[in-house]
Amino acid sequence: MALPQQVIDRLTREAPDTPGWSWGIITFSGGILLITLVIYFGLRFGYEPYLDSQIAQTKAQVATLAKSISPDDQARFTAFYSEVANVKTALGNHVAFSRFLSWLEKNTEANVSYSHMVFSSGNQVVLSGSAKTEADVNQQVALFEAAPEVKAVNLSSVALSATTGAWQFELILTMDPSQVLRPAS
Repeated sequence: MALPQQVIDRLTREAPDTPGWSWGIITFSGGILLITLVIYFGLRFGYEPYLDSQIAQTKAQVATLAKSISPDDQARFTAFYSEVANVKTALGNHVAFSRFLSWLEKNTEANVSYSHMVFSSGNQVVLSGSAKTEADVNQQVALFEAAPEVKAVNLSSVALSATTGAWQFELILTMDPSQVLRPAS
């Protein structure tokens, strides 16, 4: 079956000129370029002067405030701020000793009591105490030696008190700072 003449004429006619894909890309790129230029010049010549004026205004306010405060007040404020900063540093490095006291209570023999305690910066604690018997002193030393918080135990003196009948002793504990003597948070 043959095609009708009208169909053949339509197929042989040339298509009208239509814009190609290249023209669309050029138009899109030009639009993006135009938007970018508008944004750039808007920021450069509009927003930048606005920010500069705000900065100048703020500097003028700071200068006015600085003139309104007397030099004596400025010096006192600086000294006060320095003291606050020093206190903050000291508190940050402060050792929370209450944790040690709780640990000492848990690791003290029933027949042992302490009468004096000195804490030194070398993570050493000097304890003076008394016990009912010499065996209680030995058991207390063994408890401290077994504790993971104690690096070393030094029993410096043991003597029987003639007045109280108790065994007086002095211990030097070298503590592990990461276990008990942590800085306060």
